Amino acid sequence: MKIIVPKQELQKAVNTVKGVISAKSALPILSHILMEAEKNILKLTATDLKVSIECTVDCVVEEPGALTVLSQRISLLLNELPDADITMELVESSIVELRCGVMETKLFSMSPEEFPPIRKFDNLTPLEFKQVVLKKQFLKTSFAICNDQSRYNLTGLLLETRSGELRVVATDGRRLSLAVSDEGIPADQEIRVIIPSKMIHELENLLSDDPEEMVDVYLDQSQASFVFNNVRVITSLIEGNFPNYDAVIPKKQDKEFVINLENMTRCMRRAAAMTNDKFRNARFVFEPGMMRLYVKTPEVGEYEEELAVEYSGEALEIAFNPFFILDVLRYIESENMCLQLKDASSPGVIKPYTEAPVDSYINVVMPIRT
Repeated sequence: MKIIVPKQELQKAVNTVKGVISAKSALPILSHILMEAEKNILKLTATDLKVSIECTVDCVVEEPGALTVLSQRISLLLNELPDADITMELVESSIVELRCGVMETKLFSMSPEEFPPIRKFDNLTPLEFKQVVLKKQFLKTSFAICNDQSRYNLTGLLLETRSGELRVVATDGRRLSLAVSDEGIPADQEIRVIIPSKMIHELENLLSDDPEEMVDVYLDQSQASFVFNNVRVITSLIEGNFPNYDAVIPKKQDKEFVINLENMTRCMRRAAAMTNDKFRNARFVFEPGMMRLYVKTPEVGEYEEELAVEYSGEALEIAFNPFFILDVLRYIESENMCLQLKDASSPGVIKPYTEAPVDSYINVVMPIRT
């Protein structure tokens, strides 16, 4: 194999695929990037056996073929090379030679035949979404993914279509986040799959913010493939049943508090700063027109603040983890946020506040018992 490729294009492709590679792998080949060249296209592939990423770049192919290079080594080297064309050539079965300007180096290579095969999805019809819509829905919900591997069915995002809507849901048992968008999906086309968190975080980094860019999603019973621009991301799906999230979302919350988003965000940041890993507890006291916030943390100190709220009901006291509140506020785009409560022991519902109620972003947060 021998190719000529612009350094910037090769570096961008390496950066695209390398994020999936685990720092520690039992198989040495999984620390490598597979490079395959033919018809003036260079395809780079990286995998950890559960998630795989492919990326293609244009290049001059003087000799078609395949090779592998250690991901960390090629990445470090590209960072230090000038912006010029790179000639890459497999000169021996285990030696790759790189030339850029007056620089010449040789890298160890493993046999491409050792690299695990990556599945194709040629016989499936894809669903098509706007990249920016999918990216926003992932960002709005992925913070609520469960990190406890013993609750395996919660360690990813539920991707569901229902009545022409795209629904993305995450929960860790203490909070739940639901983002809904009207993507014009055919009403009879329903899917319900759980995408692993690692795949979601890779897509959050790779999907475009351009409202015109689309992504094709291929799904079957065990795997999913996301294809966009010059990238293909493949993952195994999480087996198991995702909880009935509709049953978790409270339906009768008779107390509604409307609060300025910017003021609430700053208040929550200050409250969070006065907690520690053992005590993440902020006490909210609601009265007509006012919210009082109290934090008292051993070996840290005390904090108290008042905020104006739109509320005219009876007094209510409840405690929440301020970090959970902040996770939600980061993705509310309206001027005001809405907190809905029933009583001090029931879950709270946080969502954007709009004059015409639209349930496109709903968050359920469990209170802390004090």
